[in-house]
Amino acid sequence: MASGIRTKTLVLLTTAAILGGGLYLFEKQLPTPNSNDTAAKKPLFGFQEGDVVALKIIAPDYSLNLKKLATGNWVIDRAKQTPAEEGTVVFLLNLLVTGQRDRSLDVPTERAGDYGLAPPMATVDITLKDGQQYRLHLGDTTFDGLKLYAEIDPPAEPREKMTVTLVPLDLKNALQRPLQEWERQQAAN
Repeated sequence: MASGIRTKTLVLLTTAAILGGGLYLFEKQLPTPNSNDTAAKKPLFGFQEGDVVALKIIAPDYSLNLKKLATGNWVIDRAKQTPAEEGTVVFLLNLLVTGQRDRSLDVPTERAGDYGLAPPMATVDITLKDGQQYRLHLGDTTFDGLKLYAEIDPPAEPREKMTVTLVPLDLKNALQRPLQEWERQQAAN
């Protein structure tokens, strides 16, 4: 009986050693989490907050044109310019400048609806003082609820594939707000 136990023990130890060695070799081939994060994440855009002179926001409930005056103040550009709530505009600008892109994947354009990008949940058109323009389409929240699907600077011409990128969820919070939160509230006397 003692030799039967030794044989089973030896077989189990050998199996454990083989599986452990295989797992070690497999994990050795995977990139380390830190190198993967720094390689995959990069800024949403390459401009500075002070370079932005106009924003056009198209949300489900409204369309909004924001313009930066020479004084540095933001206004809602309509028939009559209305002062914009600086905190709301600065929050969005900060996210656009400091936000990080996460993983990207190329998918067939006909699958845009799977990511909430046909039509997008919101669109932001950004104009810089040198005339450069950028566009951000925001889609649905990812399955884990931690990121948003987005398309950054989509080309105007039709194409077969599109690049879907994961972006910060805070962009949804910055854009899905009532129109009144974009307008500066006048202090009561």
